[in-house]
Amino acid sequence: MNNNLYITDKSANLTTMRDPMVLVADGKYYITGTQPPYFDGDNEGVHLWSTKDFEKFEDCGLILKRADMPETLWCRDRFWAPELFDGKDGWFYLTFNCCNEGPEHIKKLKNVGIARSRKATGPYEILSYDKALTEGLRGGNDGSMFADDDGKLYLLCNEKDAIMLYEYDKENVRLLNGRAICERGKNDEWDSAGVEGPCLVKKHNKYFLWYSSWTNGYNAGLCTADSIDGPWKKSEQNPVIGDNDLWHHAGHNHSFTSLDGKDYLIFHANIKNPEEEDVERIIIRPVEYLKDGTVKLK
Repeated sequence: MNNNLYITDKSANLTTMRDPMVLVADGKYYITGTQPPYFDGDNEGVHLWSTKDFEKFEDCGLILKRADMPETLWCRDRFWAPELFDGKDGWFYLTFNCCNEGPEHIKKLKNVGIARSRKATGPYEILSYDKALTEGLRGGNDGSMFADDDGKLYLLCNEKDAIMLYEYDKENVRLLNGRAICERGKNDEWDSAGVEGPCLVKKHNKYFLWYSSWTNGYNAGLCTADSIDGPWKKSEQNPVIGDNDLWHHAGHNHSFTSLDGKDYLIFHANIKNPEEEDVERIIIRPVEYLKDGTVKLK
């Protein structure tokens, strides 16, 4: 892992990414995220890169292509916050957030879709082709997967007021037993406007739920629990990722363990650099998960 504050390889088009995440597989790192345009308009789909050192990146191309989708499909516009997950069952799962912004008779709201492949680089088959995985449920944005020690698969996502946790029934491609595990804060709290961007990690038999809020620009914090069933408690360290002398508007982070066993966070932020004033970049920083449920961001 290099010692740069942020990814510097501009040839890979990673300097314009938001909502980044890393999958560790095949002895390398795969990175994906939201490509521009971020909030409206169409992007090409879900793009993937690989690297061994976070300095030079190999372009793996589009693993989900908008051009391959019919105009009436619910998931063909505005792909954002995709995530890759090794299901340890012979499949790699791709969650993606999408909608259809076409004519009123086919327009669909934002929702979470899921696809799978035998290889991290694809090709991926959309499992939620006929309808979104979250259609008709409370959730519908920023899908992220988690596997517990008992083999159960979970999907986390958000609505405006809460981070939702669902059991994922992979045989029937559906979500079960949804419950809110992190709700937006009260008035004047750092996360009172809403919560999004979940990432669930298990360390020291504790559950660490990362999430972000746009209340004060953008920041990220934690909820913790001793059981996946709760109770969940917001960390006294919140916001864990706030503004400092190096960056501001930082969040939508993802946690991963490197090939040498160290834990890192990857997130987007606006850097404070006299040579590139207020430019958004992808930042990677070491993080330490402690047994008392706190973390140290280095």
